[in-house]
Amino acid sequence: MNPFIKLSAVLLLLVPFAAFAAESSEGSGSKKPMPPPAVPAPDNINTYIHLLVNNLTKARPPRIQDRKLILTWMSDTRPRYVAAAFLHEAFRQKHLFWRNQNGVYFLVMDIPADAPPTLDYRLIVDGLWEGDPTNPDAYRNDQGIIINRVSLKAADLPMRDGPVAGYFGAVTFSYRGKPGQQVSIIGNFNQWDPFAHFLEETQPGEYRLTLTLPPGTVLYEFVAGTRTFLDPGNAHTGHDDQGGVFSYFENRMISPATVLDAALPASAPQ
Repeated sequence: MNPFIKLSAVLLLLVPFAAFAAESSEGSGSKKPMPPPAVPAPDNINTYIHLLVNNLTKARPPRIQDRKLILTWMSDTRPRYVAAAFLHEAFRQKHLFWRNQNGVYFLVMDIPADAPPTLDYRLIVDGLWEGDPTNPDAYRNDQGIIINRVSLKAADLPMRDGPVAGYFGAVTFSYRGKPGQQVSIIGNFNQWDPFAHFLEETQPGEYRLTLTLPPGTVLYEFVAGTRTFLDPGNAHTGHDDQGGVFSYFENRMISPATVLDAALPASAPQ
């Protein structure tokens, strides 16, 4: 056999053993790192926002998503806590941030229906007050302290706290949008059928529908054309195991007071 061919064959046999020896000599440090553990999510966010904040690799400017304010913060050091305090709460309440799998701290805060036109705030890191370095919108107050702010639009505010419940299970859904649309509602009460219940346009851009529903948790979304979307007037949103999002509210059976009910307090024992 040609000596060159014999030497090549020997080297080919040695390559796997050399690779195995190198891997063994590195020990456990050469193993692929395990994926990070699942990061718990605040109760007030849906799957989309959870994925959004959990996958952040650096702090971002403030943003508003689904009528929620999202603030982020990051540093080379790991503090004991990060929080935000707001002017409309007289800076008295600390809203604590969560920490994602990449070391980015985030806050997802529901915007109240009576929020001011701007949300003025400061950050608190381990008890030290500071500005938000990701937010260029800032000003100095009378004491010379830097305050950051986020401007709100009317669409960022919930119109009210969900649908209106009436007597005997009657529930009135309403939607405000462009006039001349065909808007329907889907939910766990109609097998999510987009052709089962259509809202009536009572005024230009004002849509309304009243249904009689059993008591319990009602899950629903609106449909306009081919677009499915959450109820912009309902701050309560949730998600299922498959990542689907929906608006929801608790329907309770309400009955009108009778004459006998009204007279009960007056007939109490003397």
